[in-house]
Amino acid sequence: MYIPSHFLETDPEKISQFIKTHPLGLMVANVDGDLVGNHLPFMALNGNIAVGSKLISHTAKANPIWKIGEKKQKVLLVFSGHETYISPSSYPTKKETHKVVPTYNYLSVHINGTLSAIQDEEGKHYIVKILTEKMESSRKDPWAVTDAPKDYIETMLANIVGVELLVEKIEAKWKVSQNRPARDRQGVIDDLRGNAGDSNSLEMAKEIEALGGLRPDDQS
Repeated sequence: MYIPSHFLETDPEKISQFIKTHPLGLMVANVDGDLVGNHLPFMALNGNIAVGSKLISHTAKANPIWKIGEKKQKVLLVFSGHETYISPSSYPTKKETHKVVPTYNYLSVHINGTLSAIQDEEGKHYIVKILTEKMESSRKDPWAVTDAPKDYIETMLANIVGVELLVEKIEAKWKVSQNRPARDRQGVIDDLRGNAGDSNSLEMAKEIEALGGLRPDDQS
């Protein structure tokens, strides 16, 4: 991924939290010479995501993508969010120089790793249990795998394959107006917060505001 230095993010906690709140990853793999993409929710097994840690998910057995896990092939996972159009009209400097253009702000994490397929019932049950507990954790009355009849769960498990990704490389890009002076960033924040019905705009405003502490003339 192309990442100018001022957009590079390296904080493991921020990266891990972002994936936790945006778990649907686009998994890109080379299948018989063709690039194939599948959207799967991935979760970290423990703590912050780092090189050497593992992410888990599962897919339908009818989806042949899991077969690349049997061959221990390399894949790319892409997580993204807070995608927001930024208008030149948001910048106070527009009125002074008019030397501004539109852009798009976003957060994105690319993870390269080796995929493994999990086919035994115990392993698949564990993956489903962990994913369910994490996804349901914020609900007042969380659903649990044990809420469903045992024979039904066994039938469902027979129709999926678990996948596990060993993390080998992490790249994170936080494109949140760092290349604009502080007053332009404030203009973007104000503009985005005016769009209260758009959660992406509001989250992006928070990300830009979190920059803080930069000189008003900072152009880095």
